Parts: sequence; C-alpha cells; structure tokens
Amino acid sequence: MSDGITWLTDAWRGDAPILFVTFARGISPRDLAVRLGALPGEVLGPITFAEAERLTFNDRESARVARFGECAGWSYAVEQGWHSKASWAHPDVSAGGVEVLHLTQKPDDPPRECWYYRDGQTVGRFDIGDIPDEGMAFLLRAFEEAGLLDDDVSEEFDSSRATLTALQQHFGLSLPRQEILNGRLPAAVTATVPPESLGA
Repeated sequence: MSDGITWLTDAWRGDAPILFVTFARGISPRDLAVRLGALPGEVLGPITFAEAERLTFNDRESARVARFGECAGWSYAVEQGWHSKASWAHPDVSAGGVEVLHLTQKPDDPPRECWYYRDGQTVGRFDIGDIPDEGMAFLLRAFEEAGLLDDDVSEEFDSSRATLTALQQHFGLSLPRQEILNGRLPAAVTATVPPESLGA
C-alpha cells in the first residue's frame, strides 16, 4: 500500500520540524542530492530525522542536510535546515531532461509553495492551497477532482491536503512516511553555511 504524500500536511503542522521535499524523475537519489548542493561522493551513513535535525540546528555542523531515497518511480530528497536549492526558480536542478517537483514549507514566510521544473526550465509555481498558474494548467483536472475548483466548500475543507492529493494523483507521488519520520536514510550535506538567499 502506498503512503502517498498527503501525510505531509500533518508533518508540517504546528511546531513540527522543517521538512522540504524534492522529487526528481530521470536521475538517481544521489544525483538529486548533488543537484541540491551535496559534494559528489560525500554521503553520510544512514541517519534519522532527529539526527539530521541536530546537524542543522543544535550541533550546527551544517546548514542543510538531505536524506534521500526512491519511491514510486521518483527519486526524492527530504531536507532539513535552511531552504532548499530547489526553491525560488532554480531550474538547473532539472537540467538534461530531468523532471523536478519541489514542495517548500516556508515556515518563516508562508504560504507553502510548489515549484515544477522540467529539462532546465521553470514550468511554473503556485501556493499550496491555491490554483496553479498558467504554466501549470495541466494540473487543473486533478485539482478539480480534489475539490479545489469548487465555489462552495465547507469550512472544514483542507485545501493543503487537497493540493497534495491532486499532485499525488497526477504525478503518482509517494513517500515512505515511517522511513522518513522514524527510520534511517542515506544523507548528504547540501549546504555548509546558511545561503545568502532562498534557493541558494
């Protein structure tokens, strides 16, 4: 059974630790970590969510750490620490025919965002919970099926969860929840010092 990605809405709530998520299709998980800033060949042993958190916040041995793997045909990286290089129009992460989808939590500057790159180009971006821009119009059917285009929605409607449902359905995305939150994954440092700007 697939874990999907809608569980991220729970992981992002309240005082939960920061978690930036990048999916890539067309490269290996290690290559994705390199595109996010890791040095080739410098991979840490498998570490936990809490250990990555200590490296970036408590021990301050690095500014950003990615733990990575593969699920449902996509490579993925979950980063903790400073904002991911995949944020804010960094289309180079998708160079060479690669497809990249990035979900940025933006805890200090909401709302959360989704960025989509393909073959070195920025296809589009939108705030999670909102309707995609023109470059992402191909997602509208999935958004409609998730109830995001309805004019009359209840106050209980969770637009963030519905957005992740739409992305999950359209792209076939999934993340192993227990491995990410409670298990160990290979890791790499993707920034040794705080970047001067978002997405650096």
